[in-house]
Amino acid sequence: MKVSLCKMLLRRLVGKENSHVQLPIMNGEEYKSLINQKDVLSHTTLNVTLKELVSRHELELAERVRGILNNNKIAKPELHTKPYDISTTYYKVYLPPDDIEKIIEMFLGLEARHIGEDGETTPTASFYASLVDIWNQLH
Repeated sequence: MKVSLCKMLLRRLVGKENSHVQLPIMNGEEYKSLINQKDVLSHTTLNVTLKELVSRHELELAERVRGILNNNKIAKPELHTKPYDISTTYYKVYLPPDDIEKIIEMFLGLEARHIGEDGETTPTASFYASLVDIWNQLH
């Protein structure tokens, strides 16, 4: 995110007449460091969250998650193996603690609803439990 912001600001500063200016390129190690930060989530996590929020008519929170998907994408390095694959895209997440708590509660409820009749964990319950864990890491 910082690299993208720097590129944007540099382009504005140098203007179109100086478009030959070479901008810094993020390498793989810098990218890995960025996507492994505590406040970064995958496209899959955010997309599932968005769909579940919309299905529960949590529209204001859904719009905030949609805003993250639209505006907080972390740029991939030039040599990324899947530059156009959305499933390998990550986003910087800025949400208040109350919003994160609401999302965690939603996924806890979904996990509980998908426990088997004998109390055994189902694949769907495990999936929602993994989303609970992911969102808990943002606390």
